[in-house]
Amino acid sequence: MTGVVAGPSRPWSDVRESVRTTLLLGRRELRTTMRMPEVFVPNLIIPVVWFFIMVASLDTIVSRGGVGNWAGFQLPVAIVFATMSGSAGLNLVTDIERGYFDKLLLTPASRMSILIGGMGGDLLRITAQGALVVALALLTGVDVATGIAGAVAMVVIAALWGLAFSAAGFAIALRTGSSQATQSMYFLFVPVMFLTTTFAPLEAMSGWLRAVAIVNPVTYILDGLRALTLEGWSLDRLAVTLAVVTGVGAVTIGAALRALLGRVR
Repeated sequence: MTGVVAGPSRPWSDVRESVRTTLLLGRRELRTTMRMPEVFVPNLIIPVVWFFIMVASLDTIVSRGGVGNWAGFQLPVAIVFATMSGSAGLNLVTDIERGYFDKLLLTPASRMSILIGGMGGDLLRITAQGALVVALALLTGVDVATGIAGAVAMVVIAALWGLAFSAAGFAIALRTGSSQATQSMYFLFVPVMFLTTTFAPLEAMSGWLRAVAIVNPVTYILDGLRALTLEGWSLDRLAVTLAVVTGVGAVTIGAALRALLGRVR
């Protein structure tokens, strides 16, 4: 009597194939972006230019107002600026408009892999953008209270926030299939970035600007990152920051998943 050798279980094979598909689609997302230097080059340069102009032009003024480390105060702004400059679903909506997305749906590729691959490629890119800002700041002598470990933590937290922000763009792309609607995400960028503690701490604000800053999630992202640059490992402030990233990410990524399910039905 001969035994039968069981083959690999189908569920494990499906998981392995989904991972492979996700990696391939993530690589395609990166390659698509690299072929459009007019998109990714400004996203690399603008946050760096912003940082050095802000430090050079206002350092003397704000030091008289009591801000001792203006470069450390502005570094988180530049990092968040860089990590919120993802594709926000623009590559995905281009695939939808050109019919490539529908072709993907005809393949055995996991539907989740299509979304996760695109978002994963975007995450890698914005992480690199944030790391570039931090590296240049450290090389030019900016002091980070928590050292290299804190600088790495800043990039990771900011990149996760950037993913949470760009997921809203993926949701719009999947829901509408319109590049014009997806580009509307960029209209949110200015109020989200500037109606917050970009130029002054929350305690220095008053009136309607303070009220808006209090409900703006970026305020709490910047607060956690500034704790790393100016003070040290403030676990309570970092916990608030991570809670905000998780909460916003749950909403936006959940919206993207629902939009994906609605489109593939």
